[in-house]
Amino acid sequence: MFKKNLLVFSFYTPLLVLVLLTCKDLKAQQVIWAQLNNIDKKTDFTKVIGQNKNGVYVLKHKNNTFQKYFIIERFNSRMGLIRSKIIKIPNSELQKIVVLENDIVFFTKVFDKGYSYSLAVQHLDTNLNADIPYVISSGCDLVNRSSDFKIEYSENKKQFLTWYISETGNNTFLNIQALDNFKKGLSKNIEIAEGKTEVDILDASIDQNGQFYCLYTQTNNSKSSKAIDYKTHLLCVDLNTGRIKNEAIHDPEYFITYANLSYNSTTNRMTVAGFYGKNADDEMLGYFAIQISPDEFEFKNNVFRSINRKTVSELLGIKAELRGDNLSKYKIRKTIPKTDGGFLLIAEKSYVTNQSDVFYVNGIAQTSYSKIFNNDEVLILSIDSLGELEWDEIIFKNQLSTNDGGYNNGIVVMVNEDLINIIYNDKLNANADIIQVTFNEKGERIKKILINSDQYYALVIPSEYNQVTTNSIVLPVNQNRDYTYIKLLY
Repeated sequence: MFKKNLLVFSFYTPLLVLVLLTCKDLKAQQVIWAQLNNIDKKTDFTKVIGQNKNGVYVLKHKNNTFQKYFIIERFNSRMGLIRSKIIKIPNSELQKIVVLENDIVFFTKVFDKGYSYSLAVQHLDTNLNADIPYVISSGCDLVNRSSDFKIEYSENKKQFLTWYISETGNNTFLNIQALDNFKKGLSKNIEIAEGKTEVDILDASIDQNGQFYCLYTQTNNSKSSKAIDYKTHLLCVDLNTGRIKNEAIHDPEYFITYANLSYNSTTNRMTVAGFYGKNADDEMLGYFAIQISPDEFEFKNNVFRSINRKTVSELLGIKAELRGDNLSKYKIRKTIPKTDGGFLLIAEKSYVTNQSDVFYVNGIAQTSYSKIFNNDEVLILSIDSLGELEWDEIIFKNQLSTNDGGYNNGIVVMVNEDLINIIYNDKLNANADIIQVTFNEKGERIKKILINSDQYYALVIPSEYNQVTTNSIVLPVNQNRDYTYIKLLY
């Protein structure tokens, strides 16, 4: 699930409070529009990174490589631009940036001589001035030039930890470094794979005590065997005691297709949840849920359950369900912990197809190729504290775009104390409405037009949004081929 240059959200999703709501309790949200000229037209990448008492912060760059420099902009609570500044990071690449209570902290990968790298940390004050870099790790041998350092932090932003993958011979190691007030703390190198195996990191996280959890898949394509040795492991590490647990989380006949980690601060447990199948081709036979107790790293309620066949029939059709077909290509967008120990799992069908067209120029055949980005139905599963399904719901939508990276495709998920709001562009054309579907804890829904195309031609950009407080969210918006922001207050 990790992507290159993945930026940390500065706000953690609040717990879903189990309060029964009815339609009359729902209140309309306030929409605040920023000025159209607030986004620099020379930059192509924008990311809302968070809010503190000094304002709302936005990260910008001409692309998403974040090498040599990046731009930070500070807005007031009404989305009025206060300050914009270029932060130079020579011979470096931004790894992660986090909005803290009083300032901003950012981490950079420094390109050393040869093929080694260093990780440095810096702070930005309220005037966006950077302090002197502090080197956390140096002389690190990453797997290759495109590999990154990863940074995890706890819900209260008191615990920070960095890690990276390295290889020695045919063995793979995970290198962990805890931070103590952003200085070097305890560290550990752990061998996670031996021999010629392929390691794919699915997710990583830390709990409120700084204990580290890493979910990864190990694949061994042995020439001596026709079978593929495929295992998904959960690694748990307590740097303070040196305690380590590393074991596979599924039976040999299953494949884990998508999974992630989420920490529940109410129950003090880490949850691993996702989908599994019987082949490695994105098949979804069912969902699974495992809870881990941080005290002993004990696995609680290790549950694997099939997807409701009625739900499969609704999504694929009756004939496909009767043939025994299963769902596929549903990627997890968010896992939301609940105060009762359960969680909501929100997944979206997302895939890319290639299309070729033949046309003739002066009688000579020419071929053009296109990438089609598809984002379709949204599946929501409500799971209780024992891992059993309480309810499931579907949002039917169909988004399709060509050669644009799916820029306006996808969903926005906003969580306040008692509601889940899912926002998306209804159509990617001039007749676009921005739709909001709101669910309560029983799965009851209300669907409405959030922004009407008759008043505004606007498309939200789902990949660049951020929930900045418990009751507000900031979204970059493409309006009439120009760019601005909207802030939604719930």
